[in-house]
Amino acid sequence: MSEALFVEERRRAILNRLKQNGRVSVRALSDEMNVSTVTIRQDLRVLEEEGLLERTYGGAVPRQPGSEESPPEAPFDIRNTERASEKTAIARLAAQMVTDGQAIALDASTTAYALVPFLKQFNKLTLITNSLIIAQSFPDKSGIEVLIPGGRLRKDSVSLVGRPDGLPDINLNLGFFGARGLSIQGGMSDSDPDEVAMKRAMIAHCIHTIVIVDSSKWGQVAPYTVLPGDGIEHVISTTNAPAELVEQFRQANTRVDLAPLD
Repeated sequence: MSEALFVEERRRAILNRLKQNGRVSVRALSDEMNVSTVTIRQDLRVLEEEGLLERTYGGAVPRQPGSEESPPEAPFDIRNTERASEKTAIARLAAQMVTDGQAIALDASTTAYALVPFLKQFNKLTLITNSLIIAQSFPDKSGIEVLIPGGRLRKDSVSLVGRPDGLPDINLNLGFFGARGLSIQGGMSDSDPDEVAMKRAMIAHCIHTIVIVDSSKWGQVAPYTVLPGDGIEHVISTTNAPAELVEQFRQANTRVDLAPLD
């Protein structure tokens, strides 16, 4: 009975910390409560199942009203057909940020892939990507150099993961990165830890990082955080994005550009 009561009190304390701070970390809770990180993760799992919070990489955030858990990731070719007009509009606007001669990063998202036809209009670029589909899209452009890391093939995204340290040591002017979820509490989040590790490694080389997401990703929280909500510099989405969530990011000093839809 005493152990059950202790568990209940501990989980209540976790929710109190979450309410006070807007975010909790597994390591900090483990140290504070003098229990193992395994125990804390179990607590967070139970509290998430009860609908009281949403787990993120290394911790948890409050469950947002109206937010939904991201569904399992579909294969690349299926995702590429979803919200295609939004992705094209985002890519058109994103390409306006690029100038000839720059070095840029593209992740393995379908929204980043939508930039390919717009980038082909440039005479000289250096591209770093872990997407094999993007990498093989420029055989006819001698002025566009494509660099890829080593690693293993992740079939769902047709991307190379597992060796983020294998990225070329190069300064990148811009990086364009898709996400499975975007919210102030959960930040920019994604569903696969290896894909997230590769995104983070590419972001570390970028002078400017731009998150590119269609309107369906706003308010979603995927399991692993790529960037915290207050660490996002620039977002490009569409005019279909929910106005109240867009305003939250703008209030947090994030630049948000909304591409018009035809």
